[in-house]
Amino acid sequence: MRLCARLTALLAAAPALLVAGAVEAQTLRLATVVTAPHPWIDAAEAFKAELEAETDGRLTVSIFPSAQLGNDQTVIDEMRIGTIDMIIGGTQNASPFVPEFGLFSLNYLFSGMEAFEQATDPEGELFAHFEETVRDHGVGIRLLALTGGGTRNLSARGGPVLSPDDMVGLRMRVPGSQMDARMWQATGALTTSLPWSEIYTGMQTGVVEAFESSISGYYGSKLFEVAPYHSLTEHQIMMSHISISDIAFNRLSAEDQELVTRAARNAAVLGTAKGVEYDVSLLERLEADHGVTVSEVDKAAFMAVSAPLHDEFAASLGVTEALEMLRALQ
Repeated sequence: MRLCARLTALLAAAPALLVAGAVEAQTLRLATVVTAPHPWIDAAEAFKAELEAETDGRLTVSIFPSAQLGNDQTVIDEMRIGTIDMIIGGTQNASPFVPEFGLFSLNYLFSGMEAFEQATDPEGELFAHFEETVRDHGVGIRLLALTGGGTRNLSARGGPVLSPDDMVGLRMRVPGSQMDARMWQATGALTTSLPWSEIYTGMQTGVVEAFESSISGYYGSKLFEVAPYHSLTEHQIMMSHISISDIAFNRLSAEDQELVTRAARNAAVLGTAKGVEYDVSLLERLEADHGVTVSEVDKAAFMAVSAPLHDEFAASLGVTEALEMLRALQ
């Protein structure tokens, strides 16, 4: 009788125990398209280490680099239905879902790293603006942090690009953002949208002749093998985002939501710092170890093409207010 009573009690409690176990132990699947060394990988690993330490391993993180789970747009689609939990990627690749992210595709938007760091401050007005914008779109993801990824430059396979004149007729890969395409079309380039994972083949086969990227991305994906001419356009400080699926976030307790948010924001600070570090160290390796030709450019000429487009593009995206916030940080 006592045994039967205990079994009855355990069976009655089983559903609650199963639910509690499901809530207590979770693994977050985090995707990114890049390969180490890259600031996004460092940020992902820092996020993983902090979250697992703070929860004694109750929350774990599985990192999937090198586009193992697909390109950014595929990943965000999967996040919307809950099959992938998190992403670290470029805001330009998220712009099909959040068009206002196209603001960060404007070339020569920031005067320097100090302005960039203020723009990515999670306590700042600009971050709050984009956090609300992502939420209002109902995309199914939540913006946890904005981070860096290094400075973006232009690379080519046929020879150095030194001024906008060298861009005329050049077949250039751009991300999915329309703003990116239009900024480079203004120089006379013929733009083609390709996923990051297809740049190597596209350059190798001549589908495209040039692309722009961070130095870390250029190095980590070995793109110097197909584009040995690297021009220091320094046209963008890479704006990146750390985001989580609403489905994943909402299944966390309030305490765990705070831990995830804090870990993401700490990782974002590291990601920005590592971008600056890699810009120097990897460029030296590219020249010394891989024979890359690194060239200075007529930056003033590139800026002269880009700057007049800022207000027009911001108005078309409905982000004039955000552009003014950025200008106030310069």
